[in-house]
Amino acid sequence: MMLKRTKFLAAGMILFSSAFTLTACGSTSAATKEDPKTISLIAPDHSDVHPKTQNLWMWKEYEKMSGVHVNWETMKDLDQKKQLILNRKTLPDGLYQTNWSNDELTKYGSQGLFQPLEKLIPKYAPNLNKLMEEDPSIKKAITSSNGHIYGLPYMSTDPLGGGRHFKLYINKKWLDKLGLKKPTNTTELENVLEQFVTKDPNGNGKADEQGFYMDSGNFGSFELMIKSAFGFNTAGRTAMEAGFYIDDKDQLQYIYSDPKMQDAWKYLAELYKKGLIAKTAFAGVDHDKWIADGSKEVVGCYAWVGQEMSFGEKVGNEYVPISVLSDADGKNGATVTQSGVMGTSAFIITKAASEAKAKQMLKWVDYFYSKEGSDFGYFGKEGVTYNVNKDGNKVFVDKILNDPKGASLGAYQYVDNVYGGFYPYLEVEERLKNIGKGMAPEVFTDDPLSHMPKQVLPNLQGTTEESAEIASIQTDLNNYVDQARVKFVTGKWNLDTQWDSYVAQLKKIGLDKWLEIRRAQYKRYEED
Repeated sequence: MMLKRTKFLAAGMILFSSAFTLTACGSTSAATKEDPKTISLIAPDHSDVHPKTQNLWMWKEYEKMSGVHVNWETMKDLDQKKQLILNRKTLPDGLYQTNWSNDELTKYGSQGLFQPLEKLIPKYAPNLNKLMEEDPSIKKAITSSNGHIYGLPYMSTDPLGGGRHFKLYINKKWLDKLGLKKPTNTTELENVLEQFVTKDPNGNGKADEQGFYMDSGNFGSFELMIKSAFGFNTAGRTAMEAGFYIDDKDQLQYIYSDPKMQDAWKYLAELYKKGLIAKTAFAGVDHDKWIADGSKEVVGCYAWVGQEMSFGEKVGNEYVPISVLSDADGKNGATVTQSGVMGTSAFIITKAASEAKAKQMLKWVDYFYSKEGSDFGYFGKEGVTYNVNKDGNKVFVDKILNDPKGASLGAYQYVDNVYGGFYPYLEVEERLKNIGKGMAPEVFTDDPLSHMPKQVLPNLQGTTEESAEIASIQTDLNNYVDQARVKFVTGKWNLDTQWDSYVAQLKKIGLDKWLEIRRAQYKRYEED
C-alpha cells in the first residue's frame, strides 16, 4: 500500500495580554511580545525511522536560511487524533503534512478553525501563486465549494512521478528465462502469469512462484490497473479510487455497479481460480513477509508507483514497468496517473495564528514550491547530502547511497521530503529522484505520455450539506464493495447469478443519492 504517512502540524499559541508560547512538548513560557518568526506546528512522529523532526538536519538548516524557528510537536497516528487536536483549548499555529479530506477542510474552515488563505497567497506565497497561474486546475483543486482555500497542496508537475503514476511491475528475469515478452493486454498478462506459476522460472525445483503477489490488503493496486484495462480510466486514478468514471456522454458513473466491472471481476476471479493471484491476496501476508519473499525471488508481478519502494533498489531493478494495460482487444489502455494536486491539506494555518504569523508561515512554506526549495527539501545541500555528477545531476553522497536500508531511508536521516507523501511542496521529477538514489531512470516501452486519460480529475469539492449527506452513504458503499470484491473474486459469490442482487443492495444503501451528489460536484467543477 502507499506510504501515506499523514503529518499534522504543531502545537500552537493563543496570545493573551501576557503572551504565551507553546513549546514542542506542550508546555508554555511567558513572553512579553509575539514573535511572528516563531511558529508552532504539529507533524507526524516518524522518529522510528528518522531523527526527531526538531533534530533533523534539514529543519536546522532551514531555520538558518529563513530566520524562522519552529516549535515542532510530533504525534503518532495523527489520522486518528485529528479531532482531539481540534478540541484543544489552544490550537497550534498550523498543521504540517496532514491528510484531511476536502469535506473536512470545508467543514472546519467554515467553522472558523482553519484560516482562508486565498487573499494572502498572491503576495505571501508567490511560488505557489505562479504554479496556480500556469496551471489553473491547481487552484480549482484546492478551492473549497465556498470559494475559500483552507489548505496548501502536496503536488507534482511530473505526470509519471511523485507517487502519481501506478504501474504493474513484472519480473524481467522470469520473462527472459521463459522467452516471454512483457504483456500489453489482459490476455497476455494471464498467459505470462500462468507460465510464471507453472514453469519454475526461479529454477529452484519448487512450485513456490507466485503470479500477482503483494501484502494482503493491497489487492486494490492490482484492481486499479485492471479497472483501467476495462475502460474505467477516463478521468484518472483519483476518480477510479473514488469509485467513478466519466462516460462518453460526459456523465459521471459509479464503477462498481457497471456491467464492465462485472466483467473485470470475472477476469480477476479466473486468475484467482487458476492460482495466478496469490491465495493470500486478502489475508495472511504482512508487508515485511512480502518484502522477504521478494528477496527470495518468488514474486512474479506487483503493482505500485515505483520499483524502489518495494524490494529496494537492487531487487526492484529486476522488475520492468507496465504503464498501459489494454483489454483483450487491445483497447482502453490508458496511463494510471492522478492529478498533480495529490493532497489539499499539506499545510493548514489555524485560527490561533495571528495575521502577522499567517503571513510569515506562508512565506516560510512557499519556498518549497520553488525549484530551489523543492530540490532542497528532497536532496538537501551540495557537499553535505549530495554531489553533482558529470552530467549535472544531483546524486546523494555515499553515506546515503550505501545506507543498509536503502537510499530513500538513508536520505530520510537528513531531509524530510524524501519518504512518503503529503508534504507541502513541489515534488522533484521522478527521473531526477532515481538518478539521485543511484538508480537508472525507469524506461517505459509503452509510451505512457501518449496514453493519458481523457482528463485527470482531482478529488471533487463538496458543499457542507453534500458532505454531511454523502458521508454515511460513502462509508456503507465502500464497506459493501470491499466485502463483495473478496467474495466475487474468490468465487464465494457467483458473478452471473448474484450480480443483480448485489447491485440492488448498492441502490438500497443509497447509490442513487451518491450519484446525484457526485454529479452535481462534477458539474460545478466543469463550470468553474
